[in-house]
Amino acid sequence: MKKVVVKKNRYVDSVSLMGVSDRVMTLKGVENVEAQMATCANQDVLKQLGYALPEEVTVNDLVIAITAEDDSCYGAALQMVEDIIDRKNVDNEKHYSDINEIDITEDPYHLCQISLPGEYAAAEAKKALAKGMDLFIFSDNVSIEEELELKQLGQKLGRLVMGPDAGVALINGVALAAGSIIKDGPIGIVAASGSGAQEVGCIIEKCGMGVSNIIGTGGRDLYPQIGGITMMEGMKRMEQDPNTKVIVLVSKLADLGVMDRVLSVADTCTKPVVALFLGSDETLFANHKVHGTFSLEAAALEAVRLAGGEVSKFGFSEEELDVLTAELMSKLTPEQKYFRGLYCGGTFTEEALQYFAAHNKDVPLYSNLSNAYSTKLGDAEQSKGHAILDLGAEDFTAKAPHPVFDPSLRLKRLRQELEDPEVGVVLLDFITGPGVAYDPITSFAKECAKHPSVIFISNICGSLEDPQDVAAKEKLLVESGVIVTKSNYQSSRLASALMNALERR
Repeated sequence: MKKVVVKKNRYVDSVSLMGVSDRVMTLKGVENVEAQMATCANQDVLKQLGYALPEEVTVNDLVIAITAEDDSCYGAALQMVEDIIDRKNVDNEKHYSDINEIDITEDPYHLCQISLPGEYAAAEAKKALAKGMDLFIFSDNVSIEEELELKQLGQKLGRLVMGPDAGVALINGVALAAGSIIKDGPIGIVAASGSGAQEVGCIIEKCGMGVSNIIGTGGRDLYPQIGGITMMEGMKRMEQDPNTKVIVLVSKLADLGVMDRVLSVADTCTKPVVALFLGSDETLFANHKVHGTFSLEAAALEAVRLAGGEVSKFGFSEEELDVLTAELMSKLTPEQKYFRGLYCGGTFTEEALQYFAAHNKDVPLYSNLSNAYSTKLGDAEQSKGHAILDLGAEDFTAKAPHPVFDPSLRLKRLRQELEDPEVGVVLLDFITGPGVAYDPITSFAKECAKHPSVIFISNICGSLEDPQDVAAKEKLLVESGVIVTKSNYQSSRLASALMNALERR
């Protein structure tokens, strides 16, 4: 049975709706749960799933759609959804209807997380800044002019403005949005890439160290219109923090003038600074004293080394990679000719594309992205040849939630790829944390186990403290026949070696 409940004029922010479906679907007899604001895109998805929506539904309404075995199962599911969004499962929580209701002398909050629709975010952000709070703005669709105004106001008031469109942060041990609960340690990260920051932090943890804080700047911070305000302010915070011994900067390649300005500020730091601007080369760092690196893994390992940690053995040696590649190739049939990468992390996709472009120069590669490293697919819905997809890109998220919050679209695409008898190698990334899907891995592990003739490669970007139980999920993947690597870089290395071997065969 399928039923829909519409909560008229009930706004629930996207952060609160994250993971609702996964949590409720653990109930017996519940086949599917959707709790979404009734945007046009979400209405289309619900209709495609077979749910009948009332004609009067508007974008201001919350829609709860449930597929269950019977009325009893449906009732239990609906009650659980309502309890989650009403936060009845959270003890000792105060509720406010407006930031101005908060008395900072009585309730000394230090940070405000904003996940409102973009058109309302800036006004509320100004109220929070006026009360002396730092900001983490998860909201997107905030104009770049408003972003500049907020960051300049934050500078004036001595407050940090993370975002808009900030996806990851870890402040005083509290994970925000899609961030992981990485253990405490001496390395601070300032990043314009959410998944990039999380990958660096999680690799640091795998090396036995931890992170003091992760400051997410938002993806436009290094645009010339903004000028790197939050990255530079974040560095200053880390410089002043007695618990931070090493600072790491993480971003995709950005405006050259802004990057040079940021690196010039880094030159004034008394603490070692590691920098990764994904896609750059040595010339970017030539006139600066930062420790320049060229992969997420390398940035993490360099930070650990500078903090006094051990990094002598991480990932595959060249000999191990050659042996593993030969062993895996012996399992593939002549018909299995192609690699498919199905990513949910945009920075991971870009890191892999750059690696493949450098190490698979004679191998044609297709992608749904427009970039210098691959040929764009004519139809993102249909792969061909060797293909790497960013399932978090707009051509997919316009129709469904981002795969880190709702893995169902990526799982559907995995099944589609596995119907192609020419597919021999599949790469999957997984991201865990308290703000993402409740269980983003189990359904994929089960699907992989059904296809023992395909080589599956994966890595988990997550912390041992994350609620998904990363250690148990890694064990499940391995038992399902998946090769689990230590980083996206290592997954890329193995996939690259296999693509070259497939082309030589």
